Amino acid sequence: MSWHRKLWVPLLSLLASFAAAVTPAGTARAADVQWPDTELSEHARAWFEMLKTDDAGARAFLTAHMAASALTQVPLEERLDRRRSMLANTGGLTPLEVVNVDATSISVRCKAGNGDDVMAVFQGEDAAPHKLLGVRLEAGPPGEAPTGPAGPPLTDREAANQMRATLDEKSKAGEFSGVALLARGDATLVSGAWGLADRAKQTPMTTDTRLNLASIGKLFTRTAVAQLAEAGKLSLDDKLSKYLPDFPHADSITIDMLVRHRSGVGDVFNAAFNAMDKSKLRHNRDYLALIRDQPLWFAPGTSERYSNGGYVLLGEVVAKASGEDYYDYLSMHVFAPAGMKSTGYPIQGDGTPKVARGYTKHDGAEEHDNLSFSPARGSGAGGGYSTAGDLLRFDHALLGAKLCGPAWSAWVTGGRRPDQSANAGDAPTDGGFGFAGGAPGISSEWMHEGDVTLIVLTNRDPEVTKAVMAPLRDTLRRMSPPAKRAGT
Repeated sequence: MSWHRKLWVPLLSLLASFAAAVTPAGTARAADVQWPDTELSEHARAWFEMLKTDDAGARAFLTAHMAASALTQVPLEERLDRRRSMLANTGGLTPLEVVNVDATSISVRCKAGNGDDVMAVFQGEDAAPHKLLGVRLEAGPPGEAPTGPAGPPLTDREAANQMRATLDEKSKAGEFSGVALLARGDATLVSGAWGLADRAKQTPMTTDTRLNLASIGKLFTRTAVAQLAEAGKLSLDDKLSKYLPDFPHADSITIDMLVRHRSGVGDVFNAAFNAMDKSKLRHNRDYLALIRDQPLWFAPGTSERYSNGGYVLLGEVVAKASGEDYYDYLSMHVFAPAGMKSTGYPIQGDGTPKVARGYTKHDGAEEHDNLSFSPARGSGAGGGYSTAGDLLRFDHALLGAKLCGPAWSAWVTGGRRPDQSANAGDAPTDGGFGFAGGAPGISSEWMHEGDVTLIVLTNRDPEVTKAVMAPLRDTLRRMSPPAKRAGT
């Protein structure tokens, strides 16, 4: 079971895979790809060849094929770092099929060396020779290849109508229950709720219903780390032992390793979690017993594997470095300045209003509430509750550098370390990123493309809502950028 997962992150930077272990599949054999005869296609083909070269070859590619504006936004050396990280996570990419192409974009289905099916979406400049503005990688579990966007660009009105129609259809078919919000900048294009928040009470879902965010909550923890680092209260190079001296291997683990899933610390959602009385998990520190005696997955810093346990440890680091309770810190320093009045970490049964109940089929043929799967309270790894409106406020506050400075804001969503940056004034990227969370009875996604944000929160299993998310992502990718909009 995959309790928490991450969907996709900025250009050439897959920072984490799905929480479930990846089944090794070896190196895919290159298919006889039918490349279209376009300039953008030549750039895309050169990109795949670049992945096979060394740093010198990658530098030559970036100079020849990347748009000058893109290199200004993310400098060459940073792109080389992201390339190394992406190759380490994927094991390389083999193109299999071109699934969509137009003058300024091309989508290529690929197979990663680690077995994942990946869609590489190339975006080119409007003018010839259509040099690359960016490459977005969307990964899914083996055998579930993402699909590229199909069809011409959509105006905002067309996209909004299409998303509403999709959500209405899937809700009627019993495949969607939750909330969705689509916005361009400060303008809300779609805001609605479908289905029931509580079936026993027949409580309808509303736009102010609080839903479980699952692993999207890691971004709150990461924001707290950014704030404390910027304030000089911690360093990413600090040893874990500075804050938790009694935790095993703490002298070998750094804060940076925990953030980047490179600590070797295991998962809290393990056999011990499955067997325990989950009502006892009422605070972040209660999760420590689930990982304290686990052997490390690997020596710290030598590999990378998605770790919920690492983010539980970060929650404790936030508390120690700030001198405040983890949940209080988030409330005062993240949620309050962002205007997130409906976001928090309620304890089951504490009377918090407008909280949706989750529904799952993970242990039977019929859907039922997910209480037997749920800890009493979320942790630094996720599990907080929020509304779609509050998550949009977080999006705006973070990207508007209202929670921490521009460079640290960019770091939160996958950018480089500001304390190792030649230009500490880097602003948050205007490119694409996205984060998702999944658990029994929980599926959440937050996607940001340019100035467009899509937030979808549900109280159903990820396996149920994937039929909804695929067409919504397709519509999002077809939305025209601001300079091209007409008739909206």
